[in-house]
Amino acid sequence: MSVKVHEAFSIDSFQDRLLWWDDFLGDQLKDEWRETGTGSAAVIDLQTGGIVRITTGAITFNSYLIDWGDIRSLLITKKVAMEARVRILNTANMNAQISLQFNGANRVEFTESLGSWNIHCEDNNIDSLFASGIALDTNWHIFRIECFPTDEVHFFIDGVETANSPITTNIPPDYLQPFFFIETVENVAKSMDIDYVVVRQEV
Repeated sequence: MSVKVHEAFSIDSFQDRLLWWDDFLGDQLKDEWRETGTGSAAVIDLQTGGIVRITTGAITFNSYLIDWGDIRSLLITKKVAMEARVRILNTANMNAQISLQFNGANRVEFTESLGSWNIHCEDNNIDSLFASGIALDTNWHIFRIECFPTDEVHFFIDGVETANSPITTNIPPDYLQPFFFIETVENVAKSMDIDYVVVRQEV
């Protein structure tokens, strides 16, 4: 069920924290989002109270992503957390990332591999990659990443901490931005639906 139906986000206790969210209501993306790739991002009001669907082209290695346009305002040492409700519509022959990142060499994220979700931290191209124990499917799931100033990153799916969480190595000491990515590795378009994104940071 969408956070918008519950009328409360599942990241709780926002006192003394900066908070940003997007419930993807309306007919277009908010100005914060940048679109990149060969494909499309469509806001669909009629589904789950509003979603954005990012879709690749139907050509091998086409990809599409949305991020904050390199406005990296989330400092990982300030106890940053991001939560997003996401589903993948076609799980075969694709790659996906649900990420907080500075760039492709400095990030903390969920990443898809061989039909399962992995958890991943990367600092200057040196990474720590572990299985989450959660298989990829086409259902809605709530993904949450929590970064602590004690150099550990916790990963949750549907409110349950994943296998091999927290990660305590190769955590980038950077300012980050939300990043949602999907890629097809066959001549078939792939789509990711995002119902909401919530970000918080301690002040």
